[in-house]
Amino acid sequence: MKKYNAFVEKLFWLMIIINPFLDAATGIYKTFFEKEDATFSLSPSLIIRLLFLLLLVIYLFTTKNRKAILTLIPIGIAAVASVGVEVVLKMEFSIIEDMMYIARFAYNVVMLFCWYNILSVLGYEKEQLLKKLNKLLCWTLIIIGVNVIFGQITGTGHYTYADRFGYRGSMGYYIAGNDITAVLMLVFPLSISAFMHTDKTNKKERNFYLVASSMTVVTNSLIGTKTSFLALFTTCAVVIVYGTVILVKKKESLYLKKFGVIILSSLILAAVIIGLEFALSKASFMETISQSLRSTGIILRREGLQTALLSGRQVKLKEAFMQFKEAGPLAWVFGIGRGSQEFVIEMDVLEVLCYYGIFGAVAMLWIYVASGYMLIKNFLKNVNFDTVMAVTAIVLCTGYMLIAGHILFSVTSGYYYTMMFAYADILHIDDIRDLPERIPFPFKKLLERKSRV
Repeated sequence: MKKYNAFVEKLFWLMIIINPFLDAATGIYKTFFEKEDATFSLSPSLIIRLLFLLLLVIYLFTTKNRKAILTLIPIGIAAVASVGVEVVLKMEFSIIEDMMYIARFAYNVVMLFCWYNILSVLGYEKEQLLKKLNKLLCWTLIIIGVNVIFGQITGTGHYTYADRFGYRGSMGYYIAGNDITAVLMLVFPLSISAFMHTDKTNKKERNFYLVASSMTVVTNSLIGTKTSFLALFTTCAVVIVYGTVILVKKKESLYLKKFGVIILSSLILAAVIIGLEFALSKASFMETISQSLRSTGIILRREGLQTALLSGRQVKLKEAFMQFKEAGPLAWVFGIGRGSQEFVIEMDVLEVLCYYGIFGAVAMLWIYVASGYMLIKNFLKNVNFDTVMAVTAIVLCTGYMLIAGHILFSVTSGYYYTMMFAYADILHIDDIRDLPERIPFPFKKLLERKSRV
């Protein structure tokens, strides 16, 4: 099994590299190759991820990762129990939907443990590992940016929204603007942090991080979801506030100056895009952004803050919650299952409660709640720009998860969300080999191995 484990550890590192290409490939596949009347979507990238999930689960068992195994078992029980409720209550349901949905959730839980465990055995020192991760994550931003910007310039990409207010926003060839928004809000703060650590001695590295961060400002603006604007403005505000505090306390203007360079570079990039659009006679960059902002204002005035914030999710939530409430005590404990629902609520925590019940909510969410608690606890002991950016990323994405979903059940954004917890913990330790010990687990005695008599 040592050879198998070594293979998976190398493959894990490779997946970090190819992950952004998988998301781009999914969009291109669905745009140009998938039939419009396809009832069940199984893209090549989804197949790759499911196979990767299988390999990682085997890895966790072969390495005897008790924390992971003991965390996954209750999740499996919750999934089976929810299907049992569907059967007992004679609901119409899709077992395929049930299986695929819990598989997406399990993928991210498995990834959480693998980030901590595999990164700890790759042989990198702390600074080496952080530098490696920063480069790979910034490549992710650039790949997403090129995809979205190319679609905007050529007029060949997807609109982010197509509703009663018309077509607006641009998300390139991606098919899930909310998922990509979540990835950007998670990685953008890290790109800023990485750029802040560069100096004039390494112009190539400095320019690389500058391109990644400034391109993300433009990409976020083009996608045009309410949360993309909110994440962009919030991250910028945090950087400005932190930079101002340092300026006042230490008379150091480095953070504000470098952030100004990022904003200036994003404006230059926007000007280049506008010029190319003019030359190609394609859709206007400024019009794409203004339409998104204008539509949000119209929704806010006409339909109120709740609809503007939740984009109508409250309607689907109301229907699912009524069904959950009327199904009785058995459903309250074990849920009504995802397969019984025509539509997804798109609010992760409430989905877990409705679909998997009180038992499922505890079994599936405790690991994230405990990780969040430890994140804040460690942050308060070690406040610096890097930890501020990491916490900003996770807090933004957690808030997004609560009101818009697309995290815990998304193999795209969930991949980076779980990574951020490991990344944040790396900032607080000296020896990378200690990383697995940072994963919280309430029942320590279950981890103890019985000694032979």
